[in-house]
Amino acid sequence: MLNFERSSLNQKLTIISFLSTGTALIFVFIAFAVTSVLNHRKDEGMQLSSFAGVIGTNSVDALVFNDRNSAQATLSALKAKEEISNATLFDRNGKVFARYVAPGRADEAFENVEPVGLSEEALAQANADGSVFWSTRMRLYRPVTGSEHAVGIVMIEADLTNMWLDILKSLGVIAAAMGGSLTVALLLATRFKSSIADPVTKLINAAQKVSASQNYTLRIAHERTDELGTLIDSFNDMLAQIEGRGAALTHHRDELERQVSVRTEQLEKAKNAAEAASTAKSAFLATMSHEIRTPMNGVLGMTEMLLGTSLTDTQRKFTKLVKSSGEHLLVIINDILDFSKIEAGKLSVEYINFNLWDLLDDINNVYTPQAQNKGIGLDFDIANNIPISICGDPNRLRQIMANLLGNAIKFTDHGRILAKVQVTREDPQSVALRFEVHDTGIGVSREARGRIFEAFSQADGSTTRKYGGTGLGLAISKQLVELMGGKIGVDNALTQGSIFWFTVSFDKRRVDPDEPGFSLTTIEGLRVLIVDEHESSRAELERQMLAWNVVCDCVGSSMEVPERLAAAAATGRPYDVAILDMDLERTSGLSVAAAIKADPATRATRLLLVSADRLAADPVQRREAGVAYQLIKPVRAGDLFECVAARQRKAAVVAAPLAEPPPPVRQPVGGPARLRKVLLAEDNPVNVEVATAMLDSLGLEVTCARNGEAALQAVQAGKYDAVLMDCQMPVMDGFAATSAIRRHERENGRSRSLPIIAITANALQGDRESCLAAGMDDYLSKPFTQQQLAAVMSRWIALPLAAAGHDGERAVQAMAPPLTPLVVPNVRRTDPRPAAAVAPLVARVHHSEQRPKLPAATRELLQRDVINMHALENIRALSHDRGGALVQRVVAAYVGDTPQHLKTLRQAIAGLDTGSLRKVAHSLKSSSANVGAEALAQMCKEMENLGRTDSTEGASGILTDMEHEFQAVRDSLSAILEKET
Repeated sequence: MLNFERSSLNQKLTIISFLSTGTALIFVFIAFAVTSVLNHRKDEGMQLSSFAGVIGTNSVDALVFNDRNSAQATLSALKAKEEISNATLFDRNGKVFARYVAPGRADEAFENVEPVGLSEEALAQANADGSVFWSTRMRLYRPVTGSEHAVGIVMIEADLTNMWLDILKSLGVIAAAMGGSLTVALLLATRFKSSIADPVTKLINAAQKVSASQNYTLRIAHERTDELGTLIDSFNDMLAQIEGRGAALTHHRDELERQVSVRTEQLEKAKNAAEAASTAKSAFLATMSHEIRTPMNGVLGMTEMLLGTSLTDTQRKFTKLVKSSGEHLLVIINDILDFSKIEAGKLSVEYINFNLWDLLDDINNVYTPQAQNKGIGLDFDIANNIPISICGDPNRLRQIMANLLGNAIKFTDHGRILAKVQVTREDPQSVALRFEVHDTGIGVSREARGRIFEAFSQADGSTTRKYGGTGLGLAISKQLVELMGGKIGVDNALTQGSIFWFTVSFDKRRVDPDEPGFSLTTIEGLRVLIVDEHESSRAELERQMLAWNVVCDCVGSSMEVPERLAAAAATGRPYDVAILDMDLERTSGLSVAAAIKADPATRATRLLLVSADRLAADPVQRREAGVAYQLIKPVRAGDLFECVAARQRKAAVVAAPLAEPPPPVRQPVGGPARLRKVLLAEDNPVNVEVATAMLDSLGLEVTCARNGEAALQAVQAGKYDAVLMDCQMPVMDGFAATSAIRRHERENGRSRSLPIIAITANALQGDRESCLAAGMDDYLSKPFTQQQLAAVMSRWIALPLAAAGHDGERAVQAMAPPLTPLVVPNVRRTDPRPAAAVAPLVARVHHSEQRPKLPAATRELLQRDVINMHALENIRALSHDRGGALVQRVVAAYVGDTPQHLKTLRQAIAGLDTGSLRKVAHSLKSSSANVGAEALAQMCKEMENLGRTDSTEGASGILTDMEHEFQAVRDSLSAILEKET
């Protein structure tokens, strides 16, 4: 079907012409037809009326005198009219008196002829019924009146067939004329529509060309003066305006592009300057924090040692003030360093499994004495349904809680502080916790809440003078919380003080033996007793224990527990853990726990309480009954694993000696306690001496390998408990050696059981990830303290001195100044002689070359300017009995290796070998810093920077200064050793 809207303009004009002409002609045809029919019927009606009048007048006497023959003769006169088919004369009673039928219509003589009454209504109805518009017959009834009285009725019927045939002929002629007229109209429309369609077609084509080519110079030529001509002129004017506007836009665009280019260049410069300033600021803050922290650690270490000596009360008071001030300053420096890391985007969070209850217990142990010293109370309200083992960053969580609790203690003068931990949301995979710290301090005004978490901001300006602080603690806490995906805020308490809160989501620990990296070694072989009267829950716990390779026994009655535990203890195989159900039939789990702890034979068994109600036992009741943990049914697998395994980890801490341990004594292989063997892969003799001293002080047996290949051979030939692997070594570096060791383990069908700990002098972003990706298990960045080394080693092997525990830290602190970083350089040793062969070099420096001795005053001045004595003291403190000999070995190694390094630098400069230049300068920088040659270390740093920029310009001048400085350093070290001997 033709769609008028989608038709072309020619089709639309044709359709309009056809419809308009055809519609007019149809109306004319209809009007003519109706008029013709009405006129013909009117004429026929008038004729019939005339005939009826004549017949009626002539039939009066016949009706009056009942003369049927006369009446019949009168009706027969109608033969002269062919259209009259029949006529009937009725008497006054309505009966047929006489009838006339036209020839050939005898069959129709009496059809539909019914008597009619003489009333006017009857006659009118009869005439209406006999005059149907479309009928081919017409009947007329008329009364016959004589002497003013109706004496009868005459009916005449006419056949209208001939009339209709005449009408149809006339309509046919008219239709033919209309068809001709319509054809002529269409031909004329076709002739004249082009004058309208062609200009419009030209406009369409021109518009399409302009749209396709964007050529606004196109114009349409015409000679029309009508409306279409005006439209074409308007179209041409529009194109001219667009052309002019396009030219103006092009000009403006070019100008804008030029301005944008200039602004972009300016913004790029500003951006680079801002980034450089931010990087420089962050680097400066990090460097200054480190540089300030190093002497501060020395101050703290010396004051700690000083407090361990005999002092008067005044001296002890002053020393404590120095120590507390140094610790406060160190906290501020650490805050500044963390804030600089946050601004630089280098602060990240870990994702490890940890025991949340133990962490909160540690926080409680640290801050409760601080609150008590100030005369205020500190309480912990920990919900019983919080998970025990979760996945997240415990150090960052501890830092946030430390900031909030530290502020609460600082700003609270009286009253109490309450720390709350609640579960806000929990599903099978994760748990959302809300931490709150309530205090009764000075509070936070509504106006200060919006800026209290901003850097260097506090609630009130006066607090800076009254309470001190940098205002970074809450800013760092906010950044850490957001980094962990949580929220932090502050509300006012109902009566006094404030409520600081934060919410963080943690993943629940998944305990799946098939999970890669999961190890059951911490609980394998433990003996566990399950006490539960409900068979279903008892079977579920037993199934879980067996899946973890734990020896498990079950009892269904509390009456059997004492006998079972006592029997196991008597056979020398006591139960390590007992899991007690709280809801027992005759007693409670708490009562059973108290009975177990009351018996000396079973007191060592660790007790876990399981209950369906989180309020079944409060912390006081659990503590009095000797219950270690309470678990809520249904028990989380991760929490159960953590509670069972926690005993094994804490055993070393409990057994750690409280007093200073004796110096480590090496025992033979067949002795009662095997020494842990550690392979130290380090090429620099200075590093070897220092690291060996640190490991010896931890009671470890150390074997040294001077390169990665030697380390690989040592691992293949012997059995070691751990490997300390330097990343940069000759022959084979630490990364390649680690990969080879891991490949050797796989080829021999062994799992990845040997811990390899990376040590490197670099502490750049991504170093830890690179080491772990190479197959190493942990990472230790130089410089590191003895405590840091002990902490890392204790994560992988059991230390004889329990350095990983709190008591072990005190033991380590007694041996060396705490928190004093020892620089362990990463120097490449090129001299093939062992360190022992280089030991006499110090003496030869003075005697074989016959150098004159300097005056004592000059030597002391030289020592103060050239050598930082604290560095040597740090080395000496690593060994109480052999500290002097250790210093001599370190200095001998340094003095023996440095000339060869300087020679190698000279060769690298001559050969434009920037890679060797950077590596050797880096190594010499660390060695120089280790012996206190700070000026020489700074020159090495400048040389290293040249190598990093792939340039040797100016390197010769720096090398000359380094050679001169080394002479001064060597003389100073010789003077120091000569003075001591």
